[in-house]
Amino acid sequence: MGLVKRLWMEEQERLYHQSDDAVCSDCFDDLGIKAFIEDNIECNECSVCGRTDEEPIAATADKVMEFFLERVGRYYEDANNSAPYSSAEGGWLITTWSMHEIVFNELYAIAEQETLEWLYDHLKDDVAFCERDWQILSPGQALAAGWKHFSEAIKHETRFLFFTSEKDPFDSGEPFLVRPNEILEELGKVILECNLVRKIPAGTHLFRIRGHKIGKRLKTPKDLGPPPKQFATSAGRMNAPGIVVMYASIEPKTAIREVAGQFTFYSVAEFELLQDILVVDLMQVPRALSMFEDGPRESILFLRNFTKDVSQPITPDKEIHVECTPTQVVSEYLRHRFRTSDGNPVLGVVYESAQVKHGVNAALFIESGQIERVPTESWNPKAPLLKLVNVTETRTPPKKRR
Repeated sequence: MGLVKRLWMEEQERLYHQSDDAVCSDCFDDLGIKAFIEDNIECNECSVCGRTDEEPIAATADKVMEFFLERVGRYYEDANNSAPYSSAEGGWLITTWSMHEIVFNELYAIAEQETLEWLYDHLKDDVAFCERDWQILSPGQALAAGWKHFSEAIKHETRFLFFTSEKDPFDSGEPFLVRPNEILEELGKVILECNLVRKIPAGTHLFRIRGHKIGKRLKTPKDLGPPPKQFATSAGRMNAPGIVVMYASIEPKTAIREVAGQFTFYSVAEFELLQDILVVDLMQVPRALSMFEDGPRESILFLRNFTKDVSQPITPDKEIHVECTPTQVVSEYLRHRFRTSDGNPVLGVVYESAQVKHGVNAALFIESGQIERVPTESWNPKAPLLKLVNVTETRTPPKKRR
C-alpha cells in the first residue's frame, strides 16, 4: 500500500481533523481535561483564548482530541456497531446522538461556548452515536438496581433470610448483576473504594436530646445516653427494636431539630469522645466525576443516590417504620461484618440531617455501659467511650422525627 493511500485511510478512520492548534487548561472547566492538558503542555500559545507565554502553556489540539474521543468512547459508540435500525419504523430504534449533540447538549458543562465551538470544529460529525453497551446495566446502574431490589425485598418479602436459587427471577443475564444477598458486601467494597471510613478524634463533642415532663430534669449519663438493651424498644433510622444505637449530632441545633417526641421540655446532653473511633462517613462521598476524570465514577454515582435514601425524612408513627428496614440492615452489616482495609471495625455511621441542611448526625454503635459513670452488668466491661460534660435545658419543640 502506498504512503499516500495509507495516510488517506488513516485520515478517514480518524474522528477529528488534524491541525496545528493548541489549547490551554484555562479554556476548559472540566477538571479531567484540565489535568490532561497540564500534563501534556508543549506549546507557547493557546489558539482559543490567544494567551501566550515564554514557557509552554498549551497542549496540541491533536492530543486533546485523541484524549477527548478516547473518554467519550467509553460511554458512546458508533450506532452502526450495535444499535437496531428499521427503515419502516423511521430509523434508529434507540436514542442516538450526533457529535454536535454530544458536545453542545451532553457535555456543555466542560467549557464555555467559545471553547465548545473550537472543540467541535476539530471533530468530525458523520457518525450516529448510541450509548455503549446499551443492552446491559453499567456497574453503577447495576448497584442502584440491586439496592432497589434489596430494599423492596426486605421491606415487603423477606426480613431475615435471602435465598439464591438456580432459577433466580432477578437473574436476567446482566454481567454486573447484584442480587439482594450480595448488596451488603458490594456496598462495603464501594465504601472502601471511595474512602468513606474516617476517624473521629478523641475530644470531639456530640449532642443528644431527651424529652421529659415538666419538673423532671434529666441529669445523669444513664438518663441521657443510649438506653439499656431491655429498654431499647423503639425503631430508628439505623436500628430495629431491641438493638441499641446511640443517635447524636455534631451541633446542638441539629440535635434539637432531629429529636422526636410529644414533650415540651428537653434536656440537651453534651458528650465528649474519650477515644478515637472509626466511622463510615456518608457526608464525605466525593463529588460526581466527569467521564474525563480518573476515579470510581460509577461507585460515586451510586453512593450519591444511596446517601439520599439514608437521609430521607421519616414521618413519625406508633409502629415500626417499614421504610427504615433497609438502612437498619445496612447498620447491622457495618456493625458486625464490615471491616476496613486494615481489618478494623467501625463504630458508627455519619450522615446528613434530614431537618437541617449540612447538619451532621451520627448513629454510634455504643451501648449504655460504654458511657462513663454508667453501671454495667457485663462480665467483660469495655473502656468508656464517652463522658457527659454538660447538660442544658430547652423548650424548643421538635417538629419531625429523625
